[in-house]
Amino acid sequence: MSWEGIDHALNRVRGEADRIALDLADLDGHVGHRMLRGADLVGRTRRRWEHASEHVHNLWAVYDAFRRVVDRIQELRVSGGGGHEDQALLTSLLNDASVPLPAREVPLRERGLLHAGGESTTLAAAVARMSADYEEATEVISAVETAWDALHPRLAELDAMWHEICTFSDLVGLGEDEHESLRADLDAVGATVRRDPLSLVEDGHVDASSLERLRLRLERVRGELRDALRMRDSYDESVERLRSAIDDVGEVLARARRLREQVVAKISSPPAVGVPDHVPALRTGVADMDALRSRGRWRELGARFGSLQRAVHEASDDAREREADLTGLLERRAELRGRLDAYRARAVRLGVAGDGRLVGLHRVAHWALWTAPCDLRAATAALSSYRRALQEIGGTGAPVNRTTPDAGASDGESEGGVSR
Repeated sequence: MSWEGIDHALNRVRGEADRIALDLADLDGHVGHRMLRGADLVGRTRRRWEHASEHVHNLWAVYDAFRRVVDRIQELRVSGGGGHEDQALLTSLLNDASVPLPAREVPLRERGLLHAGGESTTLAAAVARMSADYEEATEVISAVETAWDALHPRLAELDAMWHEICTFSDLVGLGEDEHESLRADLDAVGATVRRDPLSLVEDGHVDASSLERLRLRLERVRGELRDALRMRDSYDESVERLRSAIDDVGEVLARARRLREQVVAKISSPPAVGVPDHVPALRTGVADMDALRSRGRWRELGARFGSLQRAVHEASDDAREREADLTGLLERRAELRGRLDAYRARAVRLGVAGDGRLVGLHRVAHWALWTAPCDLRAATAALSSYRRALQEIGGTGAPVNRTTPDAGASDGESEGGVSR
């Protein structure tokens, strides 16, 4: 190499050495790297980290050797006399296998008598080797850090919920072993997150389903204990609100039953939905709560209150849906009657109301809709027949208003059910 080429190559390897030194310093101070070094790892994470640690060790060893060679080249360039021997030596150090690699552990039985225990490589190959080691190490560190970033906040939430449960348990006088299985499961999940986070990573995605299942359990227990405290501190007010909600359900059911009587009297098909009475069972639930209160069983009382509260909400929703169903049948009958009147008025405007075919079809539809109880399915079919005949006989495809459907309009559900 010429002296100019030597200087250019020296500047390049010095720059590489400085950049690698910065990367190594960043790696050494990286939070994830420090956490891994101090963690008591197990399982998949331990195996991956042991593999990555070897690469980190090799990276530092190769860098030290690389840096010594670069420093030696720098010293020779500064102190050398500039002769051909110096030029040849510098060229050799820059281009040939001048970087000694760390000795690989070889079992005694595999060594030869003249086993050297080491090898050397070029500066360029050493840089490539360090780059590969760096990528291997950072890939593992990044994977663990990503897992921890996703899992630690969830684990912190679970821990906070557990502390709330412990506090609530003390307030309602529960023993320390009341939630032993829950605490054991939390400890197990916490150990997995802290010691083997990569066991919760599949195909690059963090699987937090086990934490989510535990969160739901903790949330349920915490809710029961909160209900228990509410029962202890404000039982009368809470039960009064519950009784009031049950009374509301009873009122909706009473309306629905009266409405059903009307529907049964006026409509034979589709059949009217039944209206089961949930109120007696709900009132029995309140009586059971009174019995639990008298024995001071606040935890059971809280759980019973929560389940009874949900049952009241479900009963209320069910009653309102049935009321809406029944109302819809009556509204459907009124809608079909209005359509028949509108079609009849249209026939009069077109001057075809006296047509024998239309008169007969109108009679059938009118009888179906005004007979009690009426068959909405049959009435819907009769109305459709009248509409089609009116379109054929009237001979108009002109648009109509909302009260009088056009030729392409539907008369509603073919079964005569509720249109919603």
